[in-house]
Formats: sequence, C-alpha cells, structure tokens
Amino acid sequence: MDAIRKSGKQQQGVAVLEFMLTAPLLILVVFAVSELGWAFHQYHTMTRATQDGARHAASHALNGSLGLILLDGALVQETSNLVVYGNTVGAGEPLLPGWSTGDISVSSPDASHVEVRAIYDYVPIVGRIPAFYGGDPIELAFEMKGTVQMRAL
Repeated sequence: MDAIRKSGKQQQGVAVLEFMLTAPLLILVVFAVSELGWAFHQYHTMTRATQDGARHAASHALNGSLGLILLDGALVQETSNLVVYGNTVGAGEPLLPGWSTGDISVSSPDASHVEVRAIYDYVPIVGRIPAFYGGDPIELAFEMKGTVQMRAL
C-alpha cells in the first residue's frame, strides 16, 4: 500500500517538473501566435484601405473630356483621407494607430493608371511590454508597405 502512495506522489512531482520545463516554451508560442495575428490584422487593414483608396482615385481621376488622368490636390487629399480614416472627409480616428495622411502617396505612373502607396510603421506588442513595468519600450518597429495600381475608369 505504501508503495502505491509513494508512486503517486512521485508522479505528481514529475508532472510539476514537466510543467515548469514546458511552461516558458508554451508562453513563448502564445506570444508569437498573438504577435503574428496582430501583425497580419494590421497588414490586412492597411492593404484593404489602400485598395479602397486606389478604387476611389481611379474612379475620379479620369478627365472625361480629354481622356487624361487628372490628380488634383482635392482628389489626392480625399484619397489619402479614405485610406487612413475610412472616409473622404478625414473625420474620426485612423484605421491603424499612429497612421497619418503623410504616409500615403497618390500618383499616376502612366497615362491610364493610378497608383496608391501606403507605408505603416508597425510596432510589435512585445516591444511595449517593458513600458508596463516602468522601463523603456524595446525598439522593434518595422515598415509595412502596400502598393495598389488600378486603371482609371
């Protein structure tokens, strides 16, 4: 009987030891998956907004009487606002934290296309963790870029 009880207590000790050895790896995997999910979400938001901006610019850039692309200041500003804020007026919060209309460029690479380029400085969640404890954030930011080209309609 004592041998059975002793064996059960030893098994509990082994399980605790195994958990202590694997817990850091499991936590690392959870952080990595969360970080990749957040990065993918922000990249998807950026590229989708860039597509919307290019569609808006392409549908308004063609001068009907001349058949040439005309990118005036108002259209460029509307397109930049649409990409960053989700509306042409530029009201509300940016779709991504820290994004501004200065990160958007609208151009016409040739006589029939409109191109919208977006840059977003992605700051990983992991880099912000030391700031919660009074430390300086770790600089891990990198640029996400998106370019969409569409034929003017």
